[in-house]
Amino acid sequence: MSIFLGYIVFVISFMTVGCIVLYALEKLIVFLYEQLKELFFPTPQIPEEVYEQICEDASDFVWAKHRPWDYDDMFAEYLCLVNDMCIEKWNEMYEMNK
Repeated sequence: MSIFLGYIVFVISFMTVGCIVLYALEKLIVFLYEQLKELFFPTPQIPEEVYEQICEDASDFVWAKHRPWDYDDMFAEYLCLVNDMCIEKWNEMYEMNK
């Protein structure tokens, strides 16, 4: 009985270690694939002057809103607006060229 229990513990621990090694190997392969893909086929970026203009437009829009209350989190609204405007500009610049 003791040998059988020891065998079961050995098999379970061996399978657990094997699953952990395979999981780590899979994550390493995916990471290396993404790095090589980005190296050979870089993702196009929005030019710096366009990004600065988007930030200015978002800032002007957020500050132009009338807010009768105090303690408004305008920075969070600004960040959301910049993100949305950058996505829109990126789609406009790169998705139409396909």
